[in-house]
Amino acid sequence: MNKFIITLMTFTLTACGGGSGGTEGQGNSTASIASNTTTSTPTKANGESTAPDSAQVNDNASAMNQGEGIGSMEVDQSFDFRSSLPLQVTLGENLVSERAFVNICKQGESITNADNCFLRAPLDSNGFSAQIQLPHAEQKLKAEIWFYSTTKEPLVYSWELDVSQQNQSWLIN
Repeated sequence: MNKFIITLMTFTLTACGGGSGGTEGQGNSTASIASNTTTSTPTKANGESTAPDSAQVNDNASAMNQGEGIGSMEVDQSFDFRSSLPLQVTLGENLVSERAFVNICKQGESITNADNCFLRAPLDSNGFSAQIQLPHAEQKLKAEIWFYSTTKEPLVYSWELDVSQQNQSWLIN
């Protein structure tokens, strides 16, 4: 009975193309792709070729290299290519008189989504100081101070990038 099942399985696999066809199947697909790829040279009405000569092609390539791409960029030497900026955040002493929690997030976004927040930390009457890195796209932030007691409303503060300042800082008192 086992021989019958093995023989039946062999015939089934061979009939369905399950055999090891070698490279025959792979070779045919490559050949069909290659045969479909052709290049043509435009011709004029009198039968002459209109393809550009190699000197014209080389001139066009060098002109493109000089006028496009990163090689053509002129950048001031003082530009440092940084994509983020540091922000010094300081929450003053005695800002809160009991335990609280501070969230610093993108302006207009929910504080419940951790992807929107740059800082989440506990806060007490001693204050808090930290430096956070902001992407240049984030130029408006909000700070929300939540109290562990549910009887107090959260304190909300806003910050916006000051382009006139070399070092960005945010003091919350």
